[in-house]
Amino acid sequence: MNSADDHSDDMRAEYMDDNEIASGLQCLPPARDFHRLFPNAEHAIVEAQRDFDPDGWKPVREWISRSHLHDRYVIWLVVAVETAAEGTLRELEKPSLYAVEVEKVEKGRDERDGPLWEFGCWQFEEGDWQQLVASGGDFAAVGLEMRTDAPVDRFAAFWRDTRPNRKPAPLGGVALRAPLRFSS
Repeated sequence: MNSADDHSDDMRAEYMDDNEIASGLQCLPPARDFHRLFPNAEHAIVEAQRDFDPDGWKPVREWISRSHLHDRYVIWLVVAVETAAEGTLRELEKPSLYAVEVEKVEKGRDERDGPLWEFGCWQFEEGDWQQLVASGGDFAAVGLEMRTDAPVDRFAAFWRDTRPNRKPAPLGGVALRAPLRFSS
């Protein structure tokens, strides 16, 4: 079985060379906390869209932190950000927290007729992020009992295939929220 760790260092290195990512890890508390809780995390800033009612859909930059756990789960922290006048990042919204549980990986994105995955996705409630931080990363504190002894074969393919693109095009003109945008 391949481990997602096999690819983490080279993925993280690409992003960590980015001064903006390094700055975000300093000035965005959710990003800093995520990196502390999940040291194998990788971080990206991508182009996205948000519905800021009543102004409607607007292009935004989206901070994404993600980490793999137990060769079965991918945890995502997503927040719309903007660059302040002094060059630092600031949050435009409260962070959203997601967990993707991978059940099966039959084919990767680069394989014929791929990708073919089975997975479930949870979006946590407002306040769950703060509770997760306070619990030191214990997902049971936010109602998710993780299977820690059931790694998924070929998990590394899912991890690699769902890596955020820096400037993804919305699928069919629909602006999906991460992680669904990268799992389609």
